[in-house]
Amino acid sequence: MSRYLIPGALLLSLLALPAQAGTANASMQVGFVLTEACTVSAQSGAPNVSCSHDSPYRLGRIDAAAQQETQSGDAAWTVYF
Repeated sequence: MSRYLIPGALLLSLLALPAQAGTANASMQVGFVLTEACTVSAQSGAPNVSCSHDSPYRLGRIDAAAQQETQSGDAAWTVYF
């Protein structure tokens, strides 16, 4: 009888082991950076702005006092990102 008792007890203890194992939870922070590239082409009229990720921008003319200080007679523009 003891010949079957020890292997049987060992087998039962191995079967009960996974049921007692717990699960572990962990958390981590993940981040990423999008690099933006914009190109401004200065031609006659309003400048042409092209951004790689469609970033918002706004065009504005420079006020008359600052525009008079420019050497050329072209209109002066500011691009706000």
